[in-house]
Amino acid sequence: MLLALVAGCLAAGVMPVHAFTLIQGTTKLYVNPNAGYTTSWVQVHATYNLANACPNPAPTFKFTFDSKSLWSKYVGGCNRSTFLWDTGWSAYIKPPVTPTVGSHKIAVTVYSGSTGLPGGTASFTYRVYQSSASPSPRQSPISTPSPTPSPISSPSSSTCTTTGALPPSDTGGLVDNLIAGAMVASVLPIIGFAIFGTSPLLAITRRRRLLKLLGLSLFLVATLSCTSASAPTANISPVASPSASQSCTSG
Repeated sequence: MLLALVAGCLAAGVMPVHAFTLIQGTTKLYVNPNAGYTTSWVQVHATYNLANACPNPAPTFKFTFDSKSLWSKYVGGCNRSTFLWDTGWSAYIKPPVTPTVGSHKIAVTVYSGSTGLPGGTASFTYRVYQSSASPSPRQSPISTPSPTPSPISSPSSSTCTTTGALPPSDTGGLVDNLIAGAMVASVLPIIGFAIFGTSPLLAITRRRRLLKLLGLSLFLVATLSCTSASAPTANISPVASPSASQSCTSG
């Protein structure tokens, strides 16, 4: 009995043993942009390839940002020619943690649809830089209205009164008469001496000549008086053509 049990154990020990291993696929992760600022959002994209197989059910992709859940995508179909599951690009997502300046880890894990076990992982180092300071709002300068120039009146031509150097109308009448009378008075003795000679001037025969001489003298005096009394002709000064700015000088 004991020998039979030992033989059974020996027989059991020589039975072949089958090893079960988990087949790992190829996982790829894409991040856009590959670096950003503290205020940047990100996009993620992943693919999973299993050599010559599209196992069912389909896998689920789970993305994390510094081990915090970022995005999850279930891919229902596999490309039968490339054996590739593709999530496509996500929308831009705000990181679940505050992205401080420095390096951060974005990762994706592919979970099997049948066992729920991870079938592949991939990670990416995401670099964050300090965002540029936003410009402080500046008050728009208030333009000071320029003073309105006072209207400049167009120059008007000023009228100048034309004046001539005219002698007074009442000047020269009496003076001319006196001068003419003096001239005649100075000439009469000479004429009388030439006519009458040394004979007495009161002779009867020569009295007529004296009267004629006096009449001629009076006629000359009257003629000179009329000539001196006539009004002189006014001299008209030439009028200058008006200019834009004109000054008048009275003379």
